[in-house]
Amino acid sequence: MDMNVNTTSAPKGIEINIIYLLESVLKKWWVLLLSAVVAGAMGLGCAFITSTPTYSTNLSFVIYNKNANDVNDSSDITSSIKVAQTFEYILEGRTMCEKIAKSCRSDITAEEISEAMSASVMTDTNIIIVDIKNESADITYEIACGLASNYGEIVNYAYPNATLQMYEEPFMPTETDSQTSLMVFTLIGAVLGLAIAVISIVISNATHDTVRASDDIQLKLDANLLGTVDSVKTGKGKNKIKRLLITDRTLGFSFIESYKAIRTKVETYCSRNDCKVIMVTSANENEGKTTFAMNLALSLAQNGKSVLVIDADMRKPAVCKFLNLTVSPECDLANVISGKTELSDAIKYVEKHKLFILATVQANDEPTEILSSQQMNKLIKAARSEFDFVIVDTAPASVVADANILSNFADAAILVVREDFAACARIRGVIDDISQNKAELIGCVYNYASTSGVRGAYGKYKYGYGYGGYGYGGYGYGYGYGYGHSSSDKAKEENEN
Repeated sequence: MDMNVNTTSAPKGIEINIIYLLESVLKKWWVLLLSAVVAGAMGLGCAFITSTPTYSTNLSFVIYNKNANDVNDSSDITSSIKVAQTFEYILEGRTMCEKIAKSCRSDITAEEISEAMSASVMTDTNIIIVDIKNESADITYEIACGLASNYGEIVNYAYPNATLQMYEEPFMPTETDSQTSLMVFTLIGAVLGLAIAVISIVISNATHDTVRASDDIQLKLDANLLGTVDSVKTGKGKNKIKRLLITDRTLGFSFIESYKAIRTKVETYCSRNDCKVIMVTSANENEGKTTFAMNLALSLAQNGKSVLVIDADMRKPAVCKFLNLTVSPECDLANVISGKTELSDAIKYVEKHKLFILATVQANDEPTEILSSQQMNKLIKAARSEFDFVIVDTAPASVVADANILSNFADAAILVVREDFAACARIRGVIDDISQNKAELIGCVYNYASTSGVRGAYGKYKYGYGYGGYGYGGYGYGYGYGYGHSSSDKAKEENEN
């Protein structure tokens, strides 16, 4: 019975989900903050470089459409308000600027005075305010005084029937203007930095092809979903749970029941296909394969089955550490394969968990050669005849060749897929490799699932990572960097794990 047959074709192109992308952006809040701060600082620096301190002063005038003594009622005031628009132009016009330039002692042109002066009418009034701004306090004041001295002549020439009276005289500026451009540039820089960070995160996540929901097992990998295991809050510090075992009732109903559901499927598949030896692997390290293998074995043992767990991850063995089990080096898997120790002597029974363990006690330098030997094949055949189930924990399948070798000796395989972790292309490569060997892929386990990423269909996902205080095992030892660590590296590695 081939449980890998799936008529659902994998979707093509990039699937974008707004909720997932929003969660991804919020999880990177520190990147957003850092980008905004850095870009804001750059904007502030640009403002300092490009901006020039200026000095300002102003004058104010009151305009009447006739002689001030003849203004009698509100209609005259209304007419004066309308006339004020004309005087706004006169006060900052070319003729006035040329007149002021001639009266100034400084070498300043009419064009420069026109740039420095700005006249405006206060809304619904006949009051005109002239603002003057220049890089020099003396020139600013000189222009203002020139306007105060010459406005009467120009106004009487242009509009002889009107009256323009100075209401506030200019003052000598003593301090530079507040540089609002600094704040504006800083704000613009911060907004741009934030926008760039958000866009980068969105693009990165939209093109990040990983398994983000349980339905992706079928949609993206074209594989059977064997079950979903939710992430579990492990706590921090002294209260941190180091080993997630279904025998610990504090882990919650959902975590424990998920393994019972998977156990039922595994037993059904194995009874129909005469399978006993099940290999458990993953595409990458740190996906929780050892935790899954141990809990699957425990759930089978709880159902009255005799179960042997073989720690065939000879590069980074984890079973003994996972169970806090002390095993003599003579009982190491490598010694059994080489014939130095009898299989019956090497297998240890753990009464507490009702499990039989064949451990790898120490990392081996030549695991591929050892595991590919005929002695390993004979060992598994012997174990098959003695136990109801043999669970083989292997190294990550896309990192080293060990799992590919062992899949020739196993009856079936289970692939552990951690949520939003390994690239789908890499997982599909592992599935293809397994399918070319003896072992049949029972299915994939969607592991480390956040509560929002357990199920869904495209366009309806509510994704989530579940990192930070949630974990499975934590017994990955870094396959990517190989061997030859110094003693300090090993000590650091042990502290981290």
